[in-house]
Amino acid sequence: MDLLSRARTFVRIVEAGSLSAAARSFRLSLPAVSRQVQTLEDELGAKLLERTTRSLRLTDAGRRFHQHATRLVHEADAALASVQESRSVRGPVVVSASVTLGVLRIVPGLSALTRQHPHLELRLRLEDRSADLVSEGVDIAVRAGMELPSSTGLIAVPLGRFERHLVASPAYLKRHGTPKNVAALARHAAVLGTEASGEWSFLEAGQEARVSMRPSLRVSTLLGVREAVLADLGLALLPHFVVEQQLESGALKAVLPSAKLTPVTSHALYRVEQRGTPRLQAVLAYLQQALRA
Repeated sequence: MDLLSRARTFVRIVEAGSLSAAARSFRLSLPAVSRQVQTLEDELGAKLLERTTRSLRLTDAGRRFHQHATRLVHEADAALASVQESRSVRGPVVVSASVTLGVLRIVPGLSALTRQHPHLELRLRLEDRSADLVSEGVDIAVRAGMELPSSTGLIAVPLGRFERHLVASPAYLKRHGTPKNVAALARHAAVLGTEASGEWSFLEAGQEARVSMRPSLRVSTLLGVREAVLADLGLALLPHFVVEQQLESGALKAVLPSAKLTPVTSHALYRVEQRGTPRLQAVLAYLQQALRA
């Protein structure tokens, strides 16, 4: 068995979280997978995994090798896919997206994508951080409201623009009053993302108006921010698709609707060497449809 095969097994073990789960996915016995890992460690001259009866942990060497092995496996898959006579959509595509975009906009329509491309192996990572495409083996990173990296090695595809709303619960507004202008927001509490600055900017009566908000709570996902606002913890700025149903039902109220907010733009990033790959193009087309405002 060659290095690529052992690297593929190692990557699957890390993804699955255990040797037994990886063995089941490959339809191999647990001893066979264990022997592959032992052979790989012997070949590399380094311990890659710390194994106990209940846990599996990467060593420092294992983490380094995993980064390179993931790239090796994906590049090999891409090379195979590039010469498929049928140019059919097949093979793995790893997509990294925020929890909120994934839950509300990406996952709901995936059944249509999988029916259209039954040989596509989509791996969706929902995480509220910027994944590194190269070192983490990510094929497509979906980012919204973030500064795009200035790299000639990456391609950014616009997906959609989302209007934003300043929202609060009726109970919060009844208790604390409804602000009449942007300056009045400074007297109110805000629910912010964990990385948000709290500096809000509006266009009010044709002029830029800024305010520094005092956070009552910070939450890592926009879904969590929404739930905190529903729990009367303060005001928040949220994209339309996150609060659409709550605004329609009256569970949330739009605050200062005449003060304009800059929409949030979402992009899909992928490596330039993967341009034209059928499996990536199929997923990109789906993302453009799913995230269209």
